Amino acid sequence: MSRKILYLSYFFEPDLGAGSFRNTALAEKMASLMQEHDEIDLLTTMPNRYANINQAASPVEQRGRLAITRFAVPRGSDSFIQQIRSFRQYRRQVQQHVGNRSYDLVFASSSKLFTAHLAMQIAKSKNIPLYVDLRDLFAENMKELIPFMGIGHVLSGLIRHFYEKPCLRYAAHLNINSEGFREEFKYRGDLPMTFYPNGIDDFFLGHTQSAELGAEPVVITYAGNIGEGQGLHKVIPAMAKGLGSRFRIQIIGSGSSLHKLKSVVAQNKLDNVRLIAPVARKELIAYYRHSHYLFLHLNDYRAFEKVIPSKLFEYGALNMPVIAGVAGYPARFIHEQLKTNFILFAPCDAAAAVQQILAYPYHLETRVDFVDKFQREHITAALAQSVLSYLDPQP
Repeated sequence: MSRKILYLSYFFEPDLGAGSFRNTALAEKMASLMQEHDEIDLLTTMPNRYANINQAASPVEQRGRLAITRFAVPRGSDSFIQQIRSFRQYRRQVQQHVGNRSYDLVFASSSKLFTAHLAMQIAKSKNIPLYVDLRDLFAENMKELIPFMGIGHVLSGLIRHFYEKPCLRYAAHLNINSEGFREEFKYRGDLPMTFYPNGIDDFFLGHTQSAELGAEPVVITYAGNIGEGQGLHKVIPAMAKGLGSRFRIQIIGSGSSLHKLKSVVAQNKLDNVRLIAPVARKELIAYYRHSHYLFLHLNDYRAFEKVIPSKLFEYGALNMPVIAGVAGYPARFIHEQLKTNFILFAPCDAAAAVQQILAYPYHLETRVDFVDKFQREHITAALAQSVLSYLDPQP
């Protein structure tokens, strides 16, 4: 008898971003561990994260036991309203596809809860188990991302009441992307909860700083989303001023706050800041290897004191110093897991960052223990086994 999993992930290969990379590896690992006649019905979107990157992808693809269906949605949705509209198109197409089909388990990987809530509705309608992989604290984020007249607090309460709690109380199993999330979900009681974070993709293993890199300018590189959550517009301009012409800061990516960063860089005539459009991984690793420091920053919001930035895994795989503007659990994670060759400063405290960078005894160091512990392959295999344990065993 065949068994079938419905797998929902808004992002998937070849789209860029942590969600896409995580779910591509996980879906393929799950499929490889299933029996001959089992199947995963994976419903995702056509590449859409960045409007300026055109990536070819087939709407329907079969990879052995993994059947991939990609639905068309609007591209480059930076604003929250645009994201909601895009998700509504995804939801409608998922519901049409699922229809009266039979499944044994629903799995959803979700950051903004919408995908998880959709998965709950499907699982309840078919009376089957739900497994949720939660990558962010969306309800908590709303309080600070929308600060106007208490609107964020109201939205947060509504999302928590109508989306988060019903979904996560129904879920047979919840996996969290950060141990910092655990206390948020005590209302699940004794229901199973695991911690399988993002990890280091094989693509980033074995790379080190290029021997061709000169001593100056000193290159500091950030690559990733440029949104309110990163708050780069609050820290990069002041850092660039403080570090001066010996340093070059390059920001690779796009997002809802890119216009803020562009504006303040232009206003201050900062010649030592380069803004670069998102690039594919092959180009990205070249930028990393030609950098002296790798940089990440989270805005000074309480919700971000509970996450693990996915960039930490990419950066930690290389041998350059990591500069991190984080507080709370991510700062603890850096101390306990990265352990060495990092500069840590409080979010938005550009003066502290500059002071530490200028005083830092620069050196390169390979983090062998970190790489061994957090290889994506190991984490993905364990998570895949956890998900598949909710399927009835083959007779």
